[in-house]
Amino acid sequence: MNVEEEQSMELYQMADTITSQTRSIREVVYEKLKEAILSGQFQPGHHLRERELAETFGISTTPLKEALRMLEQEGLVTTSARKGTYVSSDIMNSIEEINWARSALEGVAARLAALKITDSELAQLTSVIDKMEIATMNKDNGQLIVLNASFHKIIRVAAKNNYIFQQISAIRSYDQTFRKKALAHTDELDRAYKEHRLIYEKIAARMPDGAEQAMISHIRRTIVFVKKNEN
Repeated sequence: MNVEEEQSMELYQMADTITSQTRSIREVVYEKLKEAILSGQFQPGHHLRERELAETFGISTTPLKEALRMLEQEGLVTTSARKGTYVSSDIMNSIEEINWARSALEGVAARLAALKITDSELAQLTSVIDKMEIATMNKDNGQLIVLNASFHKIIRVAAKNNYIFQQISAIRSYDQTFRKKALAHTDELDRAYKEHRLIYEKIAARMPDGAEQAMISHIRRTIVFVKKNEN
């Protein structure tokens, strides 16, 4: 089975879930294509042929075109007249820039969490950071990816600000891509744990300035690390 056949098979599997979704077809296709691009299934320069994709997903070209326009607005694809739509060759820069914006939002969430976190929420965060310590010692990348997502979600919830929560959730997939690439490097595990521990300590001590700065520094250092190791 060649690469194109494998990609087609994966898209067919994606298509199976579309009709069962409560979201619009456009939104589901947008998410699936974005996932394929961010995961590297569709490499920079890959030609996204509308008719082939529409047939694969079992949909008309209208929601597909709308999904591609959404991806273009995020800088993930480029479209030119008479040539078609291609995965952006500058995709890493787009992802990097979105993550820089995300760092500011996550920083605000950490600040608000330090001010508003309940004892119950802090207990949840304590449990997660303790599990992260064990997973780090065991070099368990897969578990760390799961725990990292839980850690940040608890903080977003503890911030008790729906706008911030929704804004971060909208670009969470970009964080997942960066996090997986970062944790693929063994020497990153200890650094990431120490940074998460510092964020936790600042929130637990109800220090909003420190929590915000620790969060921003952690995310931005990770961005620089991943970018450096992509080159």
